[in-house]
Amino acid sequence: MRGFFSTSSSTLYILGLISADVFAITTQQPLRILPANDVEKLGWTHPPSPDDTGNLVFNSLNGLLKHQPNALYRNGHAMIAGTVTPGTLLYHSSILNCTGLPPTTPEWVSFDPEHSYLFGSRMYTFQVVRPLKILYFDGSSAAKMPSGPMDTQEILAHGEIRDRGWGAEGTRIRELCNWGKEFGLDGFLREMMLCDFSVGIEVVSALDLLPVHTLYGPLPDCSSEGMESLDTADRLRDEHRRLWVNNGSEAWFRQAREDPDPPGNPPRRGPGGPGRGKPTPPPGWVGSLRPERTLITEAIQAGNWHDLPGLVHSVQLDYTRFVTFFDPKYESLMLARRGQTNKRAFRAGNVTKADAEVMLSELREMLRTWDITPTGRAGLRVGWSALVQSVVERYSTRLEYLLLLLSASAGRPHTFNATQARWQVLIMLAPYMPVAFMPSVDTGSDDRDSSWLAPTIRHCSGVYTSRIPSSTLTSSERLIKSSVESVAGEICRTLGVIWLEAFDVESKDGKEQTILMARWHDEVKRLMDWLGWANWADFVVCDPACSVHEFCTLPQWPIDMRNDDGSGTFDKPYCHSRGLDV
Repeated sequence: MRGFFSTSSSTLYILGLISADVFAITTQQPLRILPANDVEKLGWTHPPSPDDTGNLVFNSLNGLLKHQPNALYRNGHAMIAGTVTPGTLLYHSSILNCTGLPPTTPEWVSFDPEHSYLFGSRMYTFQVVRPLKILYFDGSSAAKMPSGPMDTQEILAHGEIRDRGWGAEGTRIRELCNWGKEFGLDGFLREMMLCDFSVGIEVVSALDLLPVHTLYGPLPDCSSEGMESLDTADRLRDEHRRLWVNNGSEAWFRQAREDPDPPGNPPRRGPGGPGRGKPTPPPGWVGSLRPERTLITEAIQAGNWHDLPGLVHSVQLDYTRFVTFFDPKYESLMLARRGQTNKRAFRAGNVTKADAEVMLSELREMLRTWDITPTGRAGLRVGWSALVQSVVERYSTRLEYLLLLLSASAGRPHTFNATQARWQVLIMLAPYMPVAFMPSVDTGSDDRDSSWLAPTIRHCSGVYTSRIPSSTLTSSERLIKSSVESVAGEICRTLGVIWLEAFDVESKDGKEQTILMARWHDEVKRLMDWLGWANWADFVVCDPACSVHEFCTLPQWPIDMRNDDGSGTFDKPYCHSRGLDV
């Protein structure tokens, strides 16, 4: 079985160089030159092993609390502890509550009223009055799909994937809340599941808003005998959810194959769903009510607000308590991923029971020792979220532009394109390139000693983590640190490979420049595919551009997923109408 710190051989060697020379680096002392034959150990001609997971762990970290990465990589693999901070507003709506009172059993709440409004016109607004302890699932973990978004929740509750367990919504929330009692968990997140409405929150308002179409089906007859009974209302809720999940969702996939609708149209839902009659305006109302499609559109818009880093200020994640099925120690999943080229189709549900139990045991221990008091948080020093984000910010647009330069060569002189690409690589390496180490004058051999670039690669790869001692970190943080080192190491290795050829490219003839630029293009494309960052244009830019009456968005559950066959390839952004007739 692969070890906890398993990384590519190139990354391990670069880290060895970092640790050996870190004192010299930080005190501005001269760096030693590696013998030429040692440079080959950097593995500059070899990309990471196909089994390396540093990029996958890093991607999970980069996507935490952001909407877009989790809409793209729907099949989550990670769980992390966190708290919802006091002052946060939470919203809840449901047509299935006939009591007129706030829920007294586990229920769903949202950070956005636009989301809750989809589920009914009686809107409860709550405010958090003490830190709420939650467990966060990454991916589209509220998407009731059989293709993998629910895998981590199924494993948490049952240790394995059950037949049709992905759709057992009402049962799942109760099971998760029962599981979390031992650790004092108040709920679970992404779409927030709150376990007890009587603690930690207070009612701000309970308003009957303008009537809307809802996601469930026929409105319950709350005047029927026994409807005032809480027990009866709970049974009604569960029955509606059962019909919705077992009939409605399945019908989407079935009907999509037989008669798919264009993206952006509201889905055909379960029995009695939207379209089965219009809501009645209240007395005194003049004019039309807002159409259902505007409710759906605004819910998507609200979700897309959470694409920017740090926008969900109300949730604080504890990176000392992070676990992921992308941890290389889970050998069963490493074997299951072999041969798969689409990262969006990877599933945590392919884990063996033995590996799943290792994960659950580790998670239980982390939660059992979790202390959210100021004393317990005193040792949290590394800002992992900011560190991960800084890597993405530094390289994301620059790599994208470099690929564009290497792709758009038509109509321009070869030297112009080669020079522009060379400059772009130099821009990324320049902060780490000491002038004391330049190549020796070529005395006639075409095989220039490339050891002069080793200090640059060493600085570039180790700048983020070389001064963070692993001895002070939890096992979660060591995994996070390893993933940052893997990603930074591979970015810098790739740039080094290109720079060795680009250094004197301006002196070469046009034919040779063309050959080199094609090779660099393939290297950058391979690197970007390996990284798979969700903020690149392929995932966020609509082509052609959307009109002013549309916005660009990735397909999202449940609005678009009826067209998804579960292969993980339904990932291209499209122009979604803002819901206005224009």
